[in-house]
Amino acid sequence: MSLCAHAQFNSYQSVNTPFGGRNAALGGNAVSLGDGDVMQFSSNPAILDSVQTGSIGLSYSPFFAGIFGFQGAYSHQFDQIGNMSFAISYLDYGDFTQTADNGDVEGEFSASDLMLVVGKSHTVGSFSLGVNLKYAQSGIETYGSSMILGDLGGVYRSPKMDWTIGLVLRNFGFVFNQYSTSSLSVPFDVIIGTSIKPEHMPFRFTLTAYNFTQEDIYFQEANDVSTSRSVEIADRFLRHIAIGTELIISDGLQFLLGYNHLRRQELKINDTAYGAGFSFGL
Repeated sequence: MSLCAHAQFNSYQSVNTPFGGRNAALGGNAVSLGDGDVMQFSSNPAILDSVQTGSIGLSYSPFFAGIFGFQGAYSHQFDQIGNMSFAISYLDYGDFTQTADNGDVEGEFSASDLMLVVGKSHTVGSFSLGVNLKYAQSGIETYGSSMILGDLGGVYRSPKMDWTIGLVLRNFGFVFNQYSTSSLSVPFDVIIGTSIKPEHMPFRFTLTAYNFTQEDIYFQEANDVSTSRSVEIADRFLRHIAIGTELIISDGLQFLLGYNHLRRQELKINDTAYGAGFSFGL
C-alpha cells in the first residue's frame, strides 16, 4: 500500500511511474534495492540476479481523481538462456467529458497507458549488469501512440556489508507511432542510487538521484519574490533527490517511509503542501 502522486514533465512520463508499492512508498525511482524483490527489476534490470525463479509480484495503486494503476511481474528460468523476468504495467486515467467547440457535451472518452517489459541480467563478481526491453502504448479517445524503449542498469554489491549502488540509463529508444504530426520525445533519464543496512540495525536507508537530463526543473512562483539565493539553490538540488527508509520487522514485513521533494513542490498549494511528497507503505 502506498500513498503517492507523480508529476509529469514530458511525453510518456507514465513509464516512469514508480513500479510497485515498495518503490512508490520509498519516494520513487529507487534503483539499488537488489534483495530479491521481482517488482524492482523494472526500475533496474541488474537486480534480477537476486530474484528467484517463479517469483510473482502484484501491485494495485489508486491515485487521485479516479486514476489507478495495476502492475505485475514474474520471473522464469529457461533451460538455454537462464532466468528472465516479465512485467506489465497498466495506468487508467478514467473517463473524460467530450465537448464541442461551443461547449455542448457530445459524450465521454477514456485514456490509458500500457507497458510490457522483459528483462535479463548477468553477474560477474560483485557487479551485475542488466537490460530491459519495453513496449509502451498510450491511448486517448481514438488517438494512440507507441514506442520501443530500453533500460541499461548496473548494480555493485559490497562483499563486506549490506550495501548496494545502482545506476540506470532509463528509457532510451524511439517513437514509431505518433499522436499527431507533432514530435514526441522519449523520457530518457539517468538515475543513480544507493541502499545500506547498517549492521545490527533494523533499518535500510535508500538515497536516489534522478532527473539528470532535466537541466532545470525549478520554477519560482510569480507571487514569491522573497526566496533567498541559498534557499533557491537548495530547492534546485533537492528536486533531484528521493530518500526512503525501511523498518525491517521480519523477513516478509517492513514499514516503509519516503520523501520526494520534487513531488512536494509540484503539488503544494499556496505554499502549503498538506503532506505531499511524503509516502509510506507496509
